[in-house]
Amino acid sequence: MIFKNLKQLILGAVVIMTLFASCNREVTVGRVLFKESKNKIYKDVDEAQLSEAIGNVLKSDGDKLKSTKFLTAFYQENGNQAVLITKFYPDGKLTLLSERLANVSEHGLDPTHFNSNEYQELLTKINSKDGITTLEDAYQQIARLELATADAILNYSSALQFGVVNPNKVLERYYIETKQADEEFMKGVLSAGSIETLLDSIQPKSDHYLALQNALKSGAKPENLSAEDARKTIIVNMERARWKQDVDSNNMIYVNIPAFRLDVVKDGKVTGEMKVVVGTGRNNSGKATFTNAKKIKDTPHSHETPVLESMIHSVQVNPYWNIPKSIAGKEILKLVQADRYYLSNAGIDVLQNEKIVEDPENIDWASLSPDNLPYRFRQRPGDENSLGKIKFLFKNNSSVYLHDTPAQAAFNRDVRASSHGCVRVEQPLDLANALFKEDKFTTIKNDMESAEQKPARDVALSPKTQVVLDYKTVEVKDNKLKFYPDVYEQDIVLYSHM
Repeated sequence: MIFKNLKQLILGAVVIMTLFASCNREVTVGRVLFKESKNKIYKDVDEAQLSEAIGNVLKSDGDKLKSTKFLTAFYQENGNQAVLITKFYPDGKLTLLSERLANVSEHGLDPTHFNSNEYQELLTKINSKDGITTLEDAYQQIARLELATADAILNYSSALQFGVVNPNKVLERYYIETKQADEEFMKGVLSAGSIETLLDSIQPKSDHYLALQNALKSGAKPENLSAEDARKTIIVNMERARWKQDVDSNNMIYVNIPAFRLDVVKDGKVTGEMKVVVGTGRNNSGKATFTNAKKIKDTPHSHETPVLESMIHSVQVNPYWNIPKSIAGKEILKLVQADRYYLSNAGIDVLQNEKIVEDPENIDWASLSPDNLPYRFRQRPGDENSLGKIKFLFKNNSSVYLHDTPAQAAFNRDVRASSHGCVRVEQPLDLANALFKEDKFTTIKNDMESAEQKPARDVALSPKTQVVLDYKTVEVKDNKLKFYPDVYEQDIVLYSHM
């Protein structure tokens, strides 16, 4: 009886071991490749030797991979096994990846950036029944396909989810932090169970992006641009749409610099908009002139409005204008040298060691220069004040803000890039109304409309509201695609880096 039970146990163990061995044979790389290609050479592929080959290719060709450091660590952790081929090669799923790489131009991207042709050639060779004839070549090509697949999946996923250009490294005055693919993201990509699901999930799905993608496909263009320049403009704006940034698109004050427009956004809807005047650009005609140059260096005009995000924390009603040193030396000094009464007529105080100079007309202005100017200038509140009746304050390293202006004629121009960098707002009272509750807004309104020259008053905003100064030369507005002038030539710079 004991012998019979023991015999049954041994028989059961043999069956289990046989099944286990059978399962192991099913999932080996060699059997997976043979099943799909019918190339008998794969039957003799040894897992240990293949792992060694993957390690060797990583050492010899690792510098050709775009994610070398991460992939080296990833395969070391996985014993240099061909984990992606085992997982994704069956049922021709890698062909799907190859097709996506070949058609990446649908996203305005260059297939050569993803080694599309090389990947297709390698996959075709592996797929062929007689493409590989020696075991030595089999190890080399399988190792190359495994690493090329990992690199392609990472590059493609990263490009569609984060873009191919980091604007913080390319644009001199771009201060919105733009996220990049990190180790956690890359691990998530390579651990995906279905390549089809992965490739579908990383397709950007916002209405704005899809509209740009359709415009690229249909060849949409405005009258003032050639078909080629319009195509490149759309491509650059698709890249911008892929950037991941910490911006609350549901609630914010949004300024699109090339559109010369401010939007008040609440609960995901634009509840108000107005014209703005932005900083002087390097290309006031606004027409993009793309070149074939590679990696053009960004050289901004000194008065360009920066791209940034911050939080509006307060306003100053009837503000002083503390005139920046650069403007004082280059502009104000010339005006006062030509007319010694210019300062008093413009309501500008002269300060030395933070004390007001009582009789600035007696200063020998002709003897001074921008490099030798021991004074600073401050314009008093009033109708002539360049900041108008109110300025909206938010922290930033460029000393810019939104503000009112007495120079209303500028809002009648089509191209409104003429300030020193700050953003002049056409309807500041409407903006204040959108930001503040009734009691505070009433105080602000009364001070702004008072016939008396009210002293400067700071009014805190609670809760704070995000403000975004952005740069998009194509956007969907009123269900239509609208093109705007590339006044800062950022399109040209970005395209050269793509």
